This record gives sequence, C-alpha cells and structure tokens, in this order.
Amino acid sequence: MVMQFDVIVVGAGLVGRLFAVGLAKNGLRVASIDRDDASSMLDATLDGRTTAISLGSQKIFARLGLWNAIAPYAQPIDYIRVVDDGSPWTLDYDAKDISHEPMGYIVENTYIRSSLYQVTPDTLTVFAPEGVESVVRADDGVTVTLQSNQVLRAPLIVAADGRYSALRAQTNICVQTKDYDQKAFVVHILHDKPHNNTAFEVFFKDGPLAVLPLTNDPITHAHRSGLVWCKPRDFDWGGYNDDELSALFKTCFPYYGDVTFQPKRWHYPLSYTKVNSMIDNRIALIGDAGHVMHPIAGQGVNLGWRDAIVLIENLSAAKAQGIDLGNPFLLKQYEKQRKYDRLGLLWATDGINCLYQSQLPPVRFARNAAFAVLNYIKPFKRAVMRRAMGMI
Repeated sequence: MVMQFDVIVVGAGLVGRLFAVGLAKNGLRVASIDRDDASSMLDATLDGRTTAISLGSQKIFARLGLWNAIAPYAQPIDYIRVVDDGSPWTLDYDAKDISHEPMGYIVENTYIRSSLYQVTPDTLTVFAPEGVESVVRADDGVTVTLQSNQVLRAPLIVAADGRYSALRAQTNICVQTKDYDQKAFVVHILHDKPHNNTAFEVFFKDGPLAVLPLTNDPITHAHRSGLVWCKPRDFDWGGYNDDELSALFKTCFPYYGDVTFQPKRWHYPLSYTKVNSMIDNRIALIGDAGHVMHPIAGQGVNLGWRDAIVLIENLSAAKAQGIDLGNPFLLKQYEKQRKYDRLGLLWATDGINCLYQSQLPPVRFARNAAFAVLNYIKPFKRAVMRRAMGMI
C-alpha cells in the first residue's frame, strides 16, 4: 500500500524536526524519516554543543508554540565582545542599542531537541529509526521506498539530512566544499566570576575561541559557560589533563577566574559547503544539506531555521490555494528568497575566518583600525547587530 503525504522530510535534526512539526501544525500531512529514533535524538551524551538562538529564531520557535519549553534553559545574550589577540581594541555590542530584548540566547542542544520532540501533531507521521532504500522523482510526484519496504508518495521531498546529504547527491545540484583543517573542541566550564550575560569571541592565529554564557548549574548554581575552541586538526586535546586545560584556558581568557572543565567533551571537524541551488526537480534543501559554514559567528543553524520557516509559510499558503507543492515556480520562489541570506553568511564567515588567520602586518593593522573605528560608527554597528540577530 502506498501512503500519501503532502511533503516527505528526510532528516529530523534541529532543522528537519522544526520544519516537519511546523508544517504539520499548519495542517499539512507530513512524513518525517530519520535513521535515529527519538530516544537517540534526546541523548544528551551524543551532542554536547550549545546553540546561539538569535532573536529572530526565538521568534520562530515562539510562533510555532515551541519556545515555552526552551525558555527555562535559555541564557540571554545582552552583550557581545569581540577580541583580536594582541590588539588593544575590542568590538563591543550592547543589545540596548537597538532593542529592549536580548540579542539572542545560548541553549544546550539537548533542550532544543526536547522542545521539538515534546509534540507530534496529528498530521505528522514519523518513520524512525528508518532508512531510505530509494527515491524516485518524477514529473507528477516523488515516491520513496523505505528499507522496511513501506512506500510513501508526495508532491515534494525536502532534504534535511545534513552536510553529507544522500538526497542532495541524487540531484543535479553542484556542491563546493572546503576543509578548514580545524576542529572544534566543545566543553562546558564552571567559573568563579559571573559572565554577566556576555558572549565572547576571541581570535587567535590558530583559530577562534567562543565563550558562551549558560544558565547557572541547576544543582550547584555555579556560573557556567560553554566553550567552542577551534584549533588545527592535528592539535592533541587529549594530551592535556584538566589542570593543564584550565591553565591553557586562563592564559587565553583570564576574565573568569578559576575554572573547572566538565567531564563531557566533544570534537567536531570544521568545513564549508556551498551549493549552486537549494532546489531541483520536486526537491528542496534546508539546513546543512544546503549550506555548512564555520561556527565563527554561531549562525549556521539559525540560517537553517530561516530556510525552514520560509518554506513552511510558502508551502502552507500553496496548500491553502490548491497549488501543487512541487511546482517549479513555487520552488524557485523559495530559492530566490533564501539566496542572499545564505550566500551572504557563507561568504562572511569564510572571509572572517581567513582574515583572522592571517598574521601579515598590513592585515593585522587593518583589523586593529577596523576595531577602533567600528565602535564609533553606530549605524553600521546597528546593521551588523540586526543581521546577527536574524532581524533583517
């Protein structure tokens, strides 16, 4: 028996699950396929990352009725300080310059996933753990055969299956990739001094260090922050014991006093992926399937959530009007709407990473001069802040 849906979504991570839930909340019949079941998705030991949820993304979660479950674990960001190691200047952003709201929130991924999995709308059918055996995209629709031999059919399939998207590989979409030869060390720390709702980005010649404020430890109420520490791929984090890590961190970041590294730690390779199109015949890409960027500005998943909400709104409106959801004109509209946001952030994060790795004296002088000047160009600073907050 062939099961009919309005949209088939492959991938149920932070972006894919939000997309599937949001679409189903609007009454569309959605099939969500993922190789992992909900219990695996909610296993806090598998993903230790924190996410900087921009103010724009917070409003997406609120619009979909998902924010209340996240709010108790969300640490507001009221200030951001950018530091270039060795420079006397810093670049400082204050949320009060443009809004009465925070610039965003830092939340551990496990709590975001919990909010996304706390509700399964009636029109959302989950196939997990499950694999895709075959996908046939024809002029009149998409047929998906699962490894369990179940057959699904819909006018449109959406690839939310990550940076190595198997669905994308079956299309005519061209992909450009770059290996940054860096890895991110992700860990939480306890520290003596409060973070005062401040996020730091410190640029060193071998990679950036992000120090992200977290809510206080739920048991001890100690001050907490999350670190995303980027180093060359061959850097041996395992060669440092806890005392040596603490000493290394305090050398790089002496502002929080004594620190304690938590035992759970993760490492992630860093790369860049750019596609020439987010669409093909009866398929659309969202999230990492369509773009992967350096975590230097904490914008990757926010970009994916903006993909998701645009496609949710477009498909919901098309369904209400009786339009074929795989219509090429509808997909081209989505491609056009997401083009400049996507390419702008990809180029910006790649360029910033390259800029701060250069130790050439003229480049360092230009960076220092930019830091000194930008703090005083208020319209430009406000524009950068709105962009980072997802409000443009």
